[in-house]
Amino acid sequence: MSNSVVAICNAALIDLGESAIMSLTDNCKAARLCNARWPMVRDAVLRAHPWNSCMSMTLLAAATATPAWRWAYSYPLPNDCLRVVAVADSSGGEVTRWEVQTRFLLCDADAPLAIAYVSQQTDPGQYDATLCEVFSARMAAVLAYPLTASTSLAQAKWMEYEAKLSEARGLNAREGGRAQQAQATGSWLKAKLGG
Repeated sequence: MSNSVVAICNAALIDLGESAIMSLTDNCKAARLCNARWPMVRDAVLRAHPWNSCMSMTLLAAATATPAWRWAYSYPLPNDCLRVVAVADSSGGEVTRWEVQTRFLLCDADAPLAIAYVSQQTDPGQYDATLCEVFSARMAAVLAYPLTASTSLAQAKWMEYEAKLSEARGLNAREGGRAQQAQATGSWLKAKLGG
């Protein structure tokens, strides 16, 4: 079975002892809750870890306006950026001092700036099985109380989510180290700049 939002939500509903839904637009409480909560749950889980299946890289040009103080440059982030993971300067060196404020990356490094970031991957077909399990567990945790009115079930489901998140992070990390990713970002930038 291919990954889909409905399949992820149904796994959560079944874990809660609820009936499965056919679509997020079904005329029932469970479908309405899934439809309302899915985008926030998706983005929260994606921000929780640099998932390999949701990583992107890009070059950023500096904004024309500079920060009022502390930083020399401001770089607008891509619309799909949920979390910046690594930053490299125009020579491909890692930038270690930077911060994100209101959809801008602020730092003292000259343009172009290369970033590796967690993108807002909305296609469930791109998620691996363990990431789908994490999504399902978080959906169960956030739906538990609204659907069952059980505080103890909601707490138990939140603990299950945290366990699945920990397991999935470990598996994901073994498929590519963050140090390798920082080197890849620098190498990628050098290639883009013809260096």
